[in-house]
Amino acid sequence: MSIRHWLRKPRILLISLFLLSMVLAACGNSAGGPKQVVFWTSITDDIGIKAQRDIADAFNKANPDLHVNVVPEPTTGTGDSTALITSVRGGVGPDAYLIDRFTVGQQAALGLLSDLYPYTSKENQDLSKQYLPFAWSEALFQGHPYALPMDTDARALYYNKTVLRQAGIDPSILDPKNGPIKMSKLKELAFKVNHTDSHGNYDRIGFIPWYGQAFHTTWALDFGAQFYNNNTCQLTPLEPAMLNTFNMYHDWSQAMNYQKVSTYLATYQPANALPSQNPFFTNHLAFAIDGDWNLASIKQYVPKLDYGVTYMPIPDDRTTPFTWSGGFALAIPTGAQNADGGYRFMRFMAGPEGQSIYTKETSHLPTWKDLLNDKQLFDPGHTFFANLLQYSVSRPPLPVGGQISDELSSAQDKVDFNTATPKEALQEYYNRVQPQMQQYCPFKLEGWSNPYK
Repeated sequence: MSIRHWLRKPRILLISLFLLSMVLAACGNSAGGPKQVVFWTSITDDIGIKAQRDIADAFNKANPDLHVNVVPEPTTGTGDSTALITSVRGGVGPDAYLIDRFTVGQQAALGLLSDLYPYTSKENQDLSKQYLPFAWSEALFQGHPYALPMDTDARALYYNKTVLRQAGIDPSILDPKNGPIKMSKLKELAFKVNHTDSHGNYDRIGFIPWYGQAFHTTWALDFGAQFYNNNTCQLTPLEPAMLNTFNMYHDWSQAMNYQKVSTYLATYQPANALPSQNPFFTNHLAFAIDGDWNLASIKQYVPKLDYGVTYMPIPDDRTTPFTWSGGFALAIPTGAQNADGGYRFMRFMAGPEGQSIYTKETSHLPTWKDLLNDKQLFDPGHTFFANLLQYSVSRPPLPVGGQISDELSSAQDKVDFNTATPKEALQEYYNRVQPQMQQYCPFKLEGWSNPYK
């Protein structure tokens, strides 16, 4: 077989190299060396991969009988499990695997992940009490842990003080000490900011509720969506929170003219634009919902930007702050060659030792609760987001989570473009995803609920 053929088959090459590494590892073990732990990670940027290698080095030093090999394994997007499926089905899966926590239920339902209860049940402490509740519940499937939560994030409302002042609005009303802004007040301020040029095109916009992290899941959780009924094993597309979300999209997109907003975005943030070419960064957008990771982008690209960060907007009938969080987790793929070693490493990396290193080096937020009290881990900007975690909720860990997200995005587009009513778009979402959910029925979504219902 030619070299050219192998280069056209990167997955085959990867698996072959993995098998070779297993053979070499076995030889090393027979000679009395440390037993190998193969760790796959999809976080491969310079900062992230360095932090993970530093964690592996610290673990190796503290556990001389084991040696962790960090293997970058990029994915094509959330829920992409191509490499994992190939390796597990071929019996050559890694011993530990960094997974988007949102997809744990889906991958566990496919039989790709090992139940961690045999390990966690032997711990001398209840791990469920050590992690942030939303992060722990997101790593459960059928009531059992299939992953250990790693890092997390939080979302908030960023406001551009320069743009607000241009519109005659005092930015101090957005100060977090005043509490969360109500949706009706945000809309009032946003429409006051909106401005068009001599051709009738937007050159300044207050807020776009479908831009950035302002998408269907954000609003559905904020309005209190439960997504699923345990008693009937049915998705709940027409629950009030879902209807509120998509009615809001319809009303706002019609009031602003969705096509004019699209033209604005194409002008001020065209495809393939530099990261610095962001309408919020260039003083053309007053409000944006984004995560704590945006702090690093502002520091890098627009360090002199005059901005503030406050709580997410909330429904008019509520006072409690809200945010939601994602993040990653560590799992043992089915059929791992060294599952025991994999769990020991996972426990270290997802525990206080590993998460301390990761938080310091990446500025991500930890899921190990006690670390939130270590103020040395956070700069002032991240302290606000760390404090937000007490109000956070995760997405529901359903075995069709990826399909739900995709179909809700399609429904959102239909409502924004006014090609379907909110009820029609949500009913179509249900018609597409419920048959896929049905194969798992009866199914109980245990350990998760949206407290903002």
